Amino acid sequence: MPAWPDKMYIDGKWVDGRSETSWTITNPATREPLAEIALANASDVDLAVTAARRAFDKGEWPRMDPLQRGRLLYKLAERIRESAEDLAMTDTVNIGKPIRDTLGFDIPCGADVIESYAGLPDKIAGHSYGGLPDNVTMQFREPMGVIAAIVPWNYPMTNAAIKLAPILACGNTVVLKPSEVSPLSALMLAKMAEEVGFPPGVINVIHGTGAEAGTALVKHPGINKIAFTGRYETGAQLMEAAKDGMKGVLLELGGKTPSVVFPDAPLDHVVNGVITGIFCHLGQICVAGSRLLVHESQHDELLERIIAKAQSLKQGDPTDPEMHLGCLATPTHCDFVRNRVEQAKQEGARLVLSGDISDDPLDCFYPPTIFDQVSPDMAVAKEEVFGPVLSVMTFKTEEEAIRIANDSDFGLMANIWSTDGTRALRVARELQAGRISINGGGYLRPNVPIYGYKKSGFGAELGFIEAAHEFCNSKSVIYSLATEKSPWPE
Repeated sequence: MPAWPDKMYIDGKWVDGRSETSWTITNPATREPLAEIALANASDVDLAVTAARRAFDKGEWPRMDPLQRGRLLYKLAERIRESAEDLAMTDTVNIGKPIRDTLGFDIPCGADVIESYAGLPDKIAGHSYGGLPDNVTMQFREPMGVIAAIVPWNYPMTNAAIKLAPILACGNTVVLKPSEVSPLSALMLAKMAEEVGFPPGVINVIHGTGAEAGTALVKHPGINKIAFTGRYETGAQLMEAAKDGMKGVLLELGGKTPSVVFPDAPLDHVVNGVITGIFCHLGQICVAGSRLLVHESQHDELLERIIAKAQSLKQGDPTDPEMHLGCLATPTHCDFVRNRVEQAKQEGARLVLSGDISDDPLDCFYPPTIFDQVSPDMAVAKEEVFGPVLSVMTFKTEEEAIRIANDSDFGLMANIWSTDGTRALRVARELQAGRISINGGGYLRPNVPIYGYKKSGFGAELGFIEAAHEFCNSKSVIYSLATEKSPWPE
């Protein structure tokens, strides 16, 4: 196993937490302890924010040649690739995600994001506006300040990279708070940044609970903006806390992604897409395709094929490259998923696929689960399960499909399956979601912004122009060329 840092990284130093409480990081698949991590309190948060504030207000990072900032980001991306196996195994044993996914996607994606943003720093530009003959009006984009980046446990390293890359490329400093469940790869990332030469205080990593460390971080007067990925309920609380100091907020929250399958859809591709969309990482993904809307003429055939494919998936030891499925991240979350499934049964949804479910409350292995005859008003169709649970519904017309798909408080992503390009684009225009995938498109690209509709949040995650808007201040300068000024009053 890799050697993990077990301290917080603040101001270029590895420091013990001032809190006397700690958290045991546990492998959810084996229940074996991995590390003992101190939980940050408000004093630790203040130390980290003060370091980031000093590095921004007086340090070299925001004043550095943008090309040099880009070189350091590029070196960090290369360092991630060199350590890909250790980082992948870290996230696998930390949250139970199969090694085939962490090594095949998560870590390469994190490296790609940081490498992509390494080219941004010298391309952040303002604007020159036409005006009167006797003045010049200019707009500058300048680093915003200290950013609080708070990320969840489902993609530990990837989520950290998605936050850090644009924040740092724009010249800001950052306090990163990973989930207390999965801080190990974020700490490894901080160590790599130190090794490639990031100045002290530019990147600070603390670990603690949302209730204590997270609240202290978002309320701290030294923070200029909060970038958060996580649950809607937590995002709503964070917005309330951010009112103190009128901090900027970027929220990427939950989703209830519909997959709309029209009669002309290529079913072989649909089956693979639906299976991947809901059962990859056991549905612990904000864009998990948890709602399948299929035309009634295809329902029986498609459902039969999806069930057969799901039954062929191998579930077991996440460190085994042969396994498609690992386990849920924590016993607490596993219990949450169990309760959602029981609720769906009580509401009348028909359970058509399940598996052996252990009575052991510490067993985090949960099988792929499919409900048929789900109505749009059931909780399983409206509320995020964040687990391997697929809800199947039918529709008769395009209009009905759009209505059911939009009947959700969330709007992060939607999938459309059709060989009729005109219909696919027409439906895409009608769906209320910030990201639309047609026929399986939708691979994460750093230059493509991700927005949320409704309770899925606001602000742009990723994107280049959008990143400059999210993490830079805009300053207008009006330069008078006139040598004589009009007196006022006459």
